[in-house]
Amino acid sequence: MKKARFLYLHPDVNVGKIAALDALQAKYAAYLDVCVATMLDARRFKVALREKQDFFPECSELSSQIVKNVRDHAIGMVSGWAASKYTVKLRAYIKRLYHDRCIDERTRSALCILGKRLVDAPSGKVTQDDLDLYWSWLLDPDVVGRTPTVSSRCGMRMSEMTAVLDQSEETALTPWWLGFSHLDAGKRRIQVPLTSNPYVSQTSQVSKGVLARKDKRGRWRFEVVEKAEWLVPEPDEDEPRIAIDVGLNCMVATSTGMLLGTSMKPKFDRLYRKARDLRANRQRQGLKDNSPKLDRLEAKLSGMIKTMAGECTNKLVAWYPGHMFVHEDLDLRGCRGQKRFAYRAVHHALASKTQTMAVNPAYTSQSCPSCGYVSRNNRSGTKFKCRSCGRLAHADAVGGKNLLGRSEDNQVLACDDVSEVRSVLRERWRQRRNSSLGLRPALEPSSPDPYCGGTSNGRRTGSNLGPTQSACSFL
Repeated sequence: MKKARFLYLHPDVNVGKIAALDALQAKYAAYLDVCVATMLDARRFKVALREKQDFFPECSELSSQIVKNVRDHAIGMVSGWAASKYTVKLRAYIKRLYHDRCIDERTRSALCILGKRLVDAPSGKVTQDDLDLYWSWLLDPDVVGRTPTVSSRCGMRMSEMTAVLDQSEETALTPWWLGFSHLDAGKRRIQVPLTSNPYVSQTSQVSKGVLARKDKRGRWRFEVVEKAEWLVPEPDEDEPRIAIDVGLNCMVATSTGMLLGTSMKPKFDRLYRKARDLRANRQRQGLKDNSPKLDRLEAKLSGMIKTMAGECTNKLVAWYPGHMFVHEDLDLRGCRGQKRFAYRAVHHALASKTQTMAVNPAYTSQSCPSCGYVSRNNRSGTKFKCRSCGRLAHADAVGGKNLLGRSEDNQVLACDDVSEVRSVLRERWRQRRNSSLGLRPALEPSSPDPYCGGTSNGRRTGSNLGPTQSACSFL
């Protein structure tokens, strides 16, 4: 895995050079919009190298090398858009049409092949009628939403033929300089000074390609990739495991009952409500969706999440060296607020540092880790109280404990449907209840549970035994 590094324009950069960079970005975005529209009009997902010259329109204002970069950028945008729409929208849409008997088995199979492989021409099982039907859905805003659009702040993909990032110790202003091709043909490249964040040292070896874009504040940012790779070891089934649950009230809860990032939620919620109310107010007044104030609030939200996610994952890796971290394979379409922001940040940070394993998250927050009873009434906010055995615990810690058990469960796979998981869990609980080792309901708990923060009445039942002591433990 490689690391991305960011550099910005130096505060003392010449104004004329900034104007040249802005003019180049405007022409780049205009031609990119034309190339994307050309691909959508021709209903093409990809364009072969030998076809590019004749397929895309010419642009005399940009150099030939920049034109190549723009065309590759357009192909990446359209193919990435089509692949994501199939995964998020069209796969379920095709499945629903097949179940409703609107399409037959052959058509369903051809459409799935088309969506997975992005077929451009009839071949094998895919006919022209299948292509026409699939593209009619892709271009229908009621089915998949918007088509790919080019923003005025879109990034410029600059190859080594159009931009060169150099380090120089001879200049006192900055060691980083970027030379880029511009719109004035026949003139030398414009050299602009850059400043880097503390993680980009002067000796860093970065890739030759540069992605130049404007952020929401209007600052030019240049993204490069370091050549040095951070190798993450391959998962080993025999290594010890620890599960983490990204909670609503804390950033990370572990299967050992440890809670990290509990102080962030009040601050995050206040800032999140402020940004949400500001956006709603602008929509009621018919104003633009974004404003400088709203952009600053959202950037602050993202920075808060990334900072806390980095701190939590660094602690976990230091506390549990050589462990495989188990996390939930969650669908984010139903998540809001901190859960949605934090899930991606934590899992991306962990994946870049250590071994990870994704498991099915169905009912992990509603299942009792002692007796296996599943009910949405078991959880109320941060409190978990089993309606069957009476176990009390922190709800996020229960989720982490259940995720750890799910990683060793051969009957519940990550790809299983929610209904299948529900049937398996309910059958297990019935067997435990009807067996001679079934748990009797405990009295009102009162003493602390050392494993998960819960309480018990002191009797040695499933509600206060550790995972290795309980006769009917789920783990």
